[in-house]
Amino acid sequence: MKSTVAGEVPRKPDCKDLGMRQASSSLAERGPEEESDAGSESEPAPGPARRLLAVSHPAILPVNQGVYRELARRGWSVTLIVPSRWSHAYASTALAPRALDGLEDALRPARVAFPGRPQRHVYLTRCRSVCERVSPDVAFVEAEPFSLAAAQWGLAFKRLGIPFGVQSYENIDRALPLPVRLMRSRVLRWASFVAARSQSAGELARRWGAQGEVALAPPAVPEWRVTTASGPAHRFTVGYAGRLVESKGLGDLLAAVRRLEAPVELLLIGDGELRAELEGQAIPGSSARVLSGLTHEQMAGAYAGLDVLVLPSRTTPTWKEQFGRVIVEALYCGVPVVGSDSGEIPWLIGITEGGLIFPEGDIEALAQQLARLRQDPQLRRSLADSGRAAVERLFTVAAATDPLERLLADAISSSGARRS
Repeated sequence: MKSTVAGEVPRKPDCKDLGMRQASSSLAERGPEEESDAGSESEPAPGPARRLLAVSHPAILPVNQGVYRELARRGWSVTLIVPSRWSHAYASTALAPRALDGLEDALRPARVAFPGRPQRHVYLTRCRSVCERVSPDVAFVEAEPFSLAAAQWGLAFKRLGIPFGVQSYENIDRALPLPVRLMRSRVLRWASFVAARSQSAGELARRWGAQGEVALAPPAVPEWRVTTASGPAHRFTVGYAGRLVESKGLGDLLAAVRRLEAPVELLLIGDGELRAELEGQAIPGSSARVLSGLTHEQMAGAYAGLDVLVLPSRTTPTWKEQFGRVIVEALYCGVPVVGSDSGEIPWLIGITEGGLIFPEGDIEALAQQLARLRQDPQLRRSLADSGRAAVERLFTVAAATDPLERLLADAISSSGARRS
């Protein structure tokens, strides 16, 4: 997809731009009659409950359990395996599992080795025994195909004849050790499906040898109760949310804000290795604050206080922006966005039509986009309205559950056809 330079509003890509078949109706093709409003509910499927065994380290937090609760509400019998503890680089204590209301009976904490390492943690449990107790019709490992967890559980599912899938955020073909590449190839050969979190992730999974269905199944926005806000009236407020690390381009954001006419307020929400350095920054005539320690539930209020959210990520040899979840969250809260052209940011802003794009590392272009939004409240409102509508249509829990449910159901059907 062509990057949008300063002064352009990104076009909405057509179906061909998405680069792969989606399990649900194309993100670019859904019409108003197919929209899922925030908080809307689908009718549970009739008949006996289909049994899902899901393994997910992100689901240790309730904010990441929404699709599993929605599947349970639709009639699935869900068993959700999560780590019994998870380390976080910027937290003083380890995370402990908490169930979203309605999933208390589904959550099954299990001990892991190397908690806090998404690709290298392993479960200290007998996967085969778990499978025999649950007797799932299908399984889903919410981890990359080159992770130890995917290999560990995938081997058990393969031996027991249980169809399963994995997720993929990875969008850069970085060098991996030979044993990891071999493990990834086996997992992708065994898996019935790959839930690709972006178009690039799906294309890469196919290139790596995925044998099953590869379909776009993006993550869901949290189930916040939010009201759109026009932003603070006293001064233009620019925000960032996420890890405070070099690859997020925060130096570019600071430099761009310094080029704007004062007063401007810059709010950096998050934590990371640059926190102390950023807390010491000053902007003449304006202000810069770092806000750390917010819970997921508090983020909706933080977003609502912004005029614009910026995601100025910079590509590195081993990483580029894999999705840009904060873009979706800000748009859901009625806040327009500005993003660099790193990784999936142009794609995400393009399909939501909720913001502007600048070439990564181009401080002047970023400053121009911010100045443009500051001077044009109508443009801010238009982008915010378009973005909010797109998020409600594509990224609510109900909307995000649809493609995953279709992948799960197709895996069961295909497995049954092979057995018959």
